[in-house]
Amino acid sequence: MNGLRRALTAALLALSMLLAPAWAQAGPPTDDFSATQVAQGLLNQIGEGLRAYNSRKMLAAFDRDGMQGYLAFQDQVESFFAQYESFRVGIRLVQSSFEQDKGMATVEFRLEGIPRDGSRAMRREQELTFEFIRTAKGWKIRDVSPRSFFS
Repeated sequence: MNGLRRALTAALLALSMLLAPAWAQAGPPTDDFSATQVAQGLLNQIGEGLRAYNSRKMLAAFDRDGMQGYLAFQDQVESFFAQYESFRVGIRLVQSSFEQDKGMATVEFRLEGIPRDGSRAMRREQELTFEFIRTAKGWKIRDVSPRSFFS
């Protein structure tokens, strides 16, 4: 069963890379609709990474080169994944704004994790702030606050 899950996850990841969404390559958003698309696309990537139990997919939404303390954040996320065997996620974009090659979004984030040790499920609900930046690889998340939500 675990092998099948991994194979399906790998196939879906490969397919998603082939069918990369337009928002990843688009220039600066020019209106509220495209700003929302950029923010929602990256937030969906985080949610999909959590739901698929794929920390690499989740972390790929972040700007590895430009995010201050990225390696510590990566370690934090990997440790977070190690504590749980699965996640349920709810993400609601409250507002987003973009100027030039930067953007901000306020997000209501709900997360439930099933611990590996069989203890009671972890439930969190918090408003998070995401900062977006246009990089050579497309739009990425430059920062999330508070980062401790994913620990």
